[in-house]
Amino acid sequence: MGIYRTSRNVEASIIQHIEQEVVSAGWSNITVEKTFTRVYDIPVDTFQKQGAICVRLEDTEHQQAEIGETSTRRLPFVLIDVFATSDGQRLDLKDFLVSVLKKGFPFFEYEVNGGTIVDKTRNGRVRVNSIDDTPVSLGIDKSSLSVHDRYRHLLTLELSLGRVEV
Repeated sequence: MGIYRTSRNVEASIIQHIEQEVVSAGWSNITVEKTFTRVYDIPVDTFQKQGAICVRLEDTEHQQAEIGETSTRRLPFVLIDVFATSDGQRLDLKDFLVSVLKKGFPFFEYEVNGGTIVDKTRNGRVRVNSIDDTPVSLGIDKSSLSVHDRYRHLLTLELSLGRVEV
């Protein structure tokens, strides 16, 4: 068995939070993934309104907690890509995500075995310091784009774990 380190715990915590919120809000047609490869493997169906959300932990800033010390405060940046089947679904889904993420979410530490999560322990709360909300335009007529790329949106989050790391 193994345990995730802090970055993977942040990523897994946000994925789990989004999955729970999506299901509880009745979005039965939305899949949450952590890589573009998995998203592009999903058959996006405009008739069934099958969309996807991709969560990726990108840069992390480690701010010095005290002058002359080595302890830091971690500020992860997370990219959340919305892959919708229409402009309406894109707008609704990104507004939904902003509303549930801006409140923050529980931070879990995960234990895994063979790639499967076997246990998790709540260890604090992730705070959302800022959200940047940007439509993705690839500069090409939407009809000539892959169905996955026609109605995309990007949310960029700056997070805080609210703790000092030694």
